[in-house]
Amino acid sequence: MRFLLSLVLLVSSTFAAERPNVVVILSDDLGWGSVGCYGADPALVQTPNIDRIAKEGRRFTDGNTTSSVCSPTRYAMLTGRYCWRTSLISEVLSTVAPLHIEPTRLTIASMFKSQGYNCAAVGKWHLGYGTAERCDFTKELKPGPLEVGFDYHFGVPANHGDLSGVYVENHWVYGLNKDSPSLPSPPYVTMGQQKGKPTKTLDLNAPKRVDETVMETLTDKIVNWIGQQSAEKPFFVYFTPVGVHNPITPSKQTAGKSKGGPFCDFISDLDLSVGRVLDALDKQGLAKNTLVLFSSDNGGVNKLENANLVQTDAQKAGLKPTGPFRGGKHDVWEGGFRVPYLVRWPGHVPAGTVCDETVSIVDTIASLAAITGYKLPKADVAAEDSHDVSKAWLGAKYEGPLRPDVIVHSADGNFAIRKGAWKWIEGVPADDVKPAAKKAHAAQFKRQLYDLKYDIAEVTDVSAQNPEVVKDLEKLLNRYRDGGYSRELPPADVKPKPPFAELPPLKNSEPLDLKTYRGKDWAARDDAMFGKADDKGAPLTGPVKMQDGVLEFQIRLGEADRHSLRIHTAGNAKSYRIVLSHANLDIAVNPPTKDQETIQLAKQRVKFKASDWQTMRLTFLSDELTVEFVGTTTKAKHAVFAESKEQLNFIAFEGEVGIKQVLLAK
Repeated sequence: MRFLLSLVLLVSSTFAAERPNVVVILSDDLGWGSVGCYGADPALVQTPNIDRIAKEGRRFTDGNTTSSVCSPTRYAMLTGRYCWRTSLISEVLSTVAPLHIEPTRLTIASMFKSQGYNCAAVGKWHLGYGTAERCDFTKELKPGPLEVGFDYHFGVPANHGDLSGVYVENHWVYGLNKDSPSLPSPPYVTMGQQKGKPTKTLDLNAPKRVDETVMETLTDKIVNWIGQQSAEKPFFVYFTPVGVHNPITPSKQTAGKSKGGPFCDFISDLDLSVGRVLDALDKQGLAKNTLVLFSSDNGGVNKLENANLVQTDAQKAGLKPTGPFRGGKHDVWEGGFRVPYLVRWPGHVPAGTVCDETVSIVDTIASLAAITGYKLPKADVAAEDSHDVSKAWLGAKYEGPLRPDVIVHSADGNFAIRKGAWKWIEGVPADDVKPAAKKAHAAQFKRQLYDLKYDIAEVTDVSAQNPEVVKDLEKLLNRYRDGGYSRELPPADVKPKPPFAELPPLKNSEPLDLKTYRGKDWAARDDAMFGKADDKGAPLTGPVKMQDGVLEFQIRLGEADRHSLRIHTAGNAKSYRIVLSHANLDIAVNPPTKDQETIQLAKQRVKFKASDWQTMRLTFLSDELTVEFVGTTTKAKHAVFAESKEQLNFIAFEGEVGIKQVLLAK
């Protein structure tokens, strides 16, 4: 018995001691059917370098992203946690968003760094910088990638063609003139401008990107970094090329080469980039002990009805960017999540093999932890949703599925859960989704069930024939959401943790009677006032008298687009507003005349249940305003806040808003 135990320990320690170098290549918007080894027509697309990973490693037929857009998948890749557990419940982070990963949270990079790895993040970042709600690119961009475990960072802040137009290296805009960081600002043509839309770019006195050379520049950086590594110390590369995200900007080397047009040319640029990374590993003699994972952040663009897209030209030429799957980027259909997923590690991953195991991008950290012998914290602490699928990577024997189910999430915040052949779509968009998007994606916003074994294209909803399956999957999804993790099954009686602490009662306050306020589109109902409005807004207006003090009220935003509390000073001379939408809270000073611009003071991302009543508390102290709402605190400073407040305007926009329990404490 002791001999067997010693043998097991010896094998385990030897396996962990091998600790491979790891290179993750996460491409952008690359659909399942856009590369050769997944069936792309060679007359349109040739990807010999990506195909080489499949030939020398393992190709997965059921590789999934966590979201059908980029930022959420990138968060899940690095942390092992579904991004919808954060404040980002739909769409992506803005170019100027703060760092979305808490510096204290375990990431692949911090895990590897604790094991003595060198770690680099090169390419598209799109997870924010700093702590301010609006990142100032003229200043030090900290915290950022270096604070979540990386030793080196060179990247595009958000998207190919984003409004920054610059690169970031470590904590600063690359080449920024720190003596005069804003002006003069060299010109940069963004994606919006290329589509004919005027776009104001950030004023940054730094070299601007040239779209056609971004792929080459990023690849140069990571190849040079790999060239500095040796077999003496393991390393981790998180390489995220901008290909093949819009704008479609093939290089001079590939432009005009494909019958599929510029989009297929751009795929060739991505393949060339992959080839250069593989060659760099070969040149350094590091390929044999390097695990390479290649995938994409979401499915491909599949909007055949949109003739203005370059991708549509490729589809008309015969490319099937999402293979046999319905939908694509942004959607809740399989085409939004199924992506190329390839793993190579010579001598460990069986070469030239195909695996049908269901795996997800979120599984990366748990799988790498198993391979390197790192013990993950408890499932409710870190890597909450990451399953160890390393046995599937390595071709080892195992019984049953390695992950019992998988949750996916569309750009609209629509959940779906897969278990075995079943896929159940909840059909509920996030609160912050605009009415136009709800209308455009109406087919996705209904409860539906598909049997993917017989209906991979999601054509026939079989929920009516399988009510028990629907019931079980709905219950399981709620259990995972309420439990806070899915790496393990949370207790059956789990109660969701309160998302934030309630504010303490407001002392020495007096009620404000809203029934004395005027508003033709407002009416009393129960113990509250409700206002209904179109896009022009419906105000509820009345007097108030306060200088320093506290104003508190309960608000139910419901399905309205937003609510604006506009506060006027004496004689209506000046005004400012606190605007609440489903995703953000904004504080701004209104311009005194129409020809002047609004002064934006603060913006805070918020996450709350819009159908419930929520407390908003405003504290005025001299020229400072502090707004407390659903666990967030937003501060702003301006001389107007020190002036006497004499009128309140509660304004509803595009829907019905409820206001009640207005209190004043002076």
